[in-house]
Amino acid sequence: MVRRFRALLVGITTVCSLLSGGCQLTYFTISIPDFISKEVSGVWLWRQSPATGLFVRDAQFVFQAVQDGPEGDLLDYIATSSDGATSVPLSTGIVHDGEDTDRITLSLIFARTSEPGVFRASTYNAAGESPLTDEMVSL
Repeated sequence: MVRRFRALLVGITTVCSLLSGGCQLTYFTISIPDFISKEVSGVWLWRQSPATGLFVRDAQFVFQAVQDGPEGDLLDYIATSSDGATSVPLSTGIVHDGEDTDRITLSLIFARTSEPGVFRASTYNAAGESPLTDEMVSL
């Protein structure tokens, strides 16, 4: 109960500080097919440049610890936006694929500091970075 209250308080504080700073708070959902076997350390969110059409890094999500929550596993993470602002520690529920134990799905909070755009994602670990996702999402 205390942990749940703390998570709610941190979430409210984060939302308030981000909204007062001119950020738009949203989230995106990502499925990571090789989370355990590749020891995924985080996610890069890439924004399509309106000027060039190329994708450039826009936000980073650094994974911390996996915790046992009252309703399943939680993943702690820190988000860094394109302007360099770092979030307070955040948590998200991990949805495990019943058939593929290596695949998980996460919903990550994203503080967009610029105009809406088209985004793709990549994951990374100690060995390097995955290619960008084929899927593009408007945020």
